Amino acid sequence: MALPSEVAAAVYAIRRFRPDHRAEHQELFRFIETSWGAESWHADRERWAWQFLRVPTNDDAAPPLWILIRGDEILGQVGAIPVHLSCGGTRQPAAWASDLMINPEYWNRGGFPLLMREFARGYPLGLVLGMNMKAYGLFQRSKGWIDLGVIPRLERYCSLRSVTSARTLVALVRQAGRALRALLPAPPQVGLTVRSVERFDDRVSDLWDRVVGQRIGVRRAAPWLNWKYAGQPLLTHERLQVERGGALVGCAVLRIETLGGERRGYLVECFGEPDSLVEVARAGVARLRAQRVDRITCDILDPETEAALGRLGFVYRRSGMKFMLTTRDASLAAMVTDRSRWYITRGDADQDRPR
Repeated sequence: MALPSEVAAAVYAIRRFRPDHRAEHQELFRFIETSWGAESWHADRERWAWQFLRVPTNDDAAPPLWILIRGDEILGQVGAIPVHLSCGGTRQPAAWASDLMINPEYWNRGGFPLLMREFARGYPLGLVLGMNMKAYGLFQRSKGWIDLGVIPRLERYCSLRSVTSARTLVALVRQAGRALRALLPAPPQVGLTVRSVERFDDRVSDLWDRVVGQRIGVRRAAPWLNWKYAGQPLLTHERLQVERGGALVGCAVLRIETLGGERRGYLVECFGEPDSLVEVARAGVARLRAQRVDRITCDILDPETEAALGRLGFVYRRSGMKFMLTTRDASLAAMVTDRSRWYITRGDADQDRPR
């Protein structure tokens, strides 16, 4: 049975974006501004160049972006964020899908399967995180895409302003044992040094390789972390390195934004030596509280980190950050479809982004 995209092949086609083609570059930004708005973060050219031209884990010379075209008109696009996964003791190339947009007329006329087919062909393992309900429905109906559920969200409340909603109060009551830990005084951090750094040093790569074990997650190497959190336009992050006796034992990435009159802090990244993980998270919480945030949010799929946050008074909240993947490699599928092995944070894909 022919796919809609195959039937319509004479009308439109798909190809890799050509950044040196001036007319195509201009047409791409016309499409972006029409689809998302001229003032949107998608239309910021510096951020676009950061995402598609500077990602250090792109092993291909061409930008990781495919366009759906009819003649010279762009009707849709899908980008990729290529990554190197730590995967059960080995390294595995993969990519997060990003910036998916299709002209509404072509959503149900083959545009979606065409774009996602090309994306999946480009990488042995395709990943997608945080899609909207319309895209989620299309992924669910697409052959080969596996749904691995949602990424847990944990929050700690730091002011009365942040606990006024009925849903928040219900969550606190239902998880009172965890929530009350937020009221306990923090013990002194004996022997630990917490430094805010302009860029992560190379010891971070070694730390990640030591602590990742058999988990599966984007390799948190220094070049990738610095691209993500020291050079990202439109967002400001604080990077923490936690040391004991001069040795690096943990890292955290923080961000603050104001939303609806509430000052929100995000613990975007948090990893470290198992016996130091709670203290690394505590250092991030202390830094955010010192900047008078109303609440702290951490989106994280990792049982060890979730447990560490629970000890600091974080409670689970409803999450809509859905996670799906696709691969044609049966042996790889047997490993990566085990949700319990994944390490995913808000910093993965393009979820830590401007609003």
